[in-house]
Amino acid sequence: MIHKTRRQDFQVLAGSAGFLLASYAVGAVGGVCALANVLGAQVCQLERLCLTGQWEDAQKLQLRLIEPNTAVTRRFGIPGLKKAMDWLGYYGGPCRAPLQELSPEEEEELRLDFTNNGWL
Repeated sequence: MIHKTRRQDFQVLAGSAGFLLASYAVGAVGGVCALANVLGAQVCQLERLCLTGQWEDAQKLQLRLIEPNTAVTRRFGIPGLKKAMDWLGYYGGPCRAPLQELSPEEEEELRLDFTNNGWL
């Protein structure tokens, strides 16, 4: 997308924190990232590192964001995002129908994705 629009007045945003660094590396100007609801400061830090050319530090941070990002998007979706928000001091609140709360087993898997990467 960036390559195809490079000569136009068109800006590209990454649609996930899971590939935010790669997007910045090829010319994206930002991202719309669900993970920022939970780890907003860290997603913003990744942006700053990319924009200032600190690619090694950006890569280390990006790698720590991939599993939690996958957990609150593809893997557990909105219920996972809401649970992680609650854990990190935000209000995620209950899920509305037709969504269901995470099972205890799913909640533990989600917790591991955040704990294993140093966020809990």
